[in-house]
Amino acid sequence: MSEIIVLPPNRAIVLRNKTCAYCGLPFGPNLPETKEHVIGRRFVPLGSLANQWNLILYACEGCNGDKSDLEDDISAISMMPDELGQYAIDDPRIKAEVARKAAKSKSRRTGKAVADSREKFELNGAWGPATFTFTLTAPAQIDEMRLYRLAHYHFRGFFYWTSYERESNRGGFVPGGFFPLAAARRSDWGAPHLRWFKDIVRNWDVCVHAIGADKFFKLLVYRHPEKAAVWSWALEWNQSIRVIGFAGDEKMIASLVASAPNKQMHLLHETEKERFAYKVNSPLAQIVDDLFTIVTEIETDEAAVPRAR
Repeated sequence: MSEIIVLPPNRAIVLRNKTCAYCGLPFGPNLPETKEHVIGRRFVPLGSLANQWNLILYACEGCNGDKSDLEDDISAISMMPDELGQYAIDDPRIKAEVARKAAKSKSRRTGKAVADSREKFELNGAWGPATFTFTLTAPAQIDEMRLYRLAHYHFRGFFYWTSYERESNRGGFVPGGFFPLAAARRSDWGAPHLRWFKDIVRNWDVCVHAIGADKFFKLLVYRHPEKAAVWSWALEWNQSIRVIGFAGDEKMIASLVASAPNKQMHLLHETEKERFAYKVNSPLAQIVDDLFTIVTEIETDEAAVPRAR
């Protein structure tokens, strides 16, 4: 088992990499490098990265621009209140960011400002001779594929760092694929598949444990102790959204995921042409919320210190 390395909580991790940390292509006249903050400074609340660590490296313009585009609406929507007007946490910085960003950031689903992107869902049906219509309204939504793409960038950035060789100024990439399992808002962090994920990876070997930006960014990467070609990863953004999954050998991961519980859907309405089902959220009490907690003999502030094996 490798030794855990604890880095200073207020000093940036800076790489001088010669290849893009996200796509691996070498920099040159036709592929200039751009400076990249893996924890985007505008992705987390303003000021939350002050005097705290970050991972700074170089990426090509294409990857940097794509990641920035993903961060724009995901950041704003992740901080928005829910349908009841409740924020994920009672923090004035979140409310200030919503007031500042929701009118400027554009939802990629609606093409409108996030503040104006409440979505309506209409359900029409019949019961005997009577007909009915239900109209449901939800806050701005994020396409899951965009969540997974941003998670992939964060995972690749940190994996590149942990495999970085200073002699060549290059990092590596996971041999295999990237397989998201689920994304959930805070109101559903107690869902069965999230609890299953936590239990199955709990005793794996820690690769990266990174909590920064005043806890508005969290990442935990484990490696399977026996199946060396399998990693698990979990991300939390703005104390509101969690995304989990695996990376590495597809066949090995498929054998693990086969035991995962199914999402429990409740059928409300179904005809030959349409089907409407819903899922009941499962909140998670803070006292048992330990997804990003690791047990070590090192006594330090887990809110700010990145750790790697």
